[in-house]
Amino acid sequence: MTDLFDSPDSLPDWIMPWPAFDVDWNRAGLIVIDYQNYGASSECGLIPMLVQQHPDVAEYYVPRIRHSISNAQRLLIEFRKVHRNVIYTRHGALLPNGRDMIARRQRRDSDARDQSDRPTLWPKGSREHQIVDELTPLDDELVIDKNSSSPFNGTGIDQLLRNLNVETLVVTGMATDMCVETTARDAGDRGYNVIVVEDAVATFFEEHHYAALSAMSRVYTQVWTTDQILRQLK
Repeated sequence: MTDLFDSPDSLPDWIMPWPAFDVDWNRAGLIVIDYQNYGASSECGLIPMLVQQHPDVAEYYVPRIRHSISNAQRLLIEFRKVHRNVIYTRHGALLPNGRDMIARRQRRDSDARDQSDRPTLWPKGSREHQIVDELTPLDDELVIDKNSSSPFNGTGIDQLLRNLNVETLVVTGMATDMCVETTARDAGDRGYNVIVVEDAVATFFEEHHYAALSAMSRVYTQVWTTDQILRQLK
């Protein structure tokens, strides 16, 4: 699918060097970004609203999120099998009334309630905030709660990753053009090797998905498929 987003093959005339690094798979960690019920459950959160109010969006998004979670699950199984670190993030307010969120996010959730009778995020402790069942964390895997798009803003993830001796981050999650992209850029700026897994991330519009992959791959990250990652781990 590399012809759908910018890569050395699809954009040979790109004027800058492409991100290049060697991966020590002994120091690779899998990060699972915000695969929570609010964005992936058919019973709660955003999907029921999309199906009812934006069926054209749901027609693309629902199968895409299911496919990406399935691939994230394949990666999760293999990373656990070879005893590599797995890190989860969960996005949402840390306080029930959301006052710990920045003003723009508080306003966004208020506006969303006015438009659709539900917010865009849910607070810690709610069903919507929980990781989807297919990707349930193990007791010895880090789960980092964040109230910002990137865990590198407002959490200790950078120190934790360095404590875990993680050098390369393999990125899965949602949404490609939101928390995934912000996290990947932040990690790249902090010196991590970053691989975004094209078919294990998802967002609401196809064009936004590929635009985000293009932006990341030109400067900050490499973009691989699930199968490419699995071949290296095995």
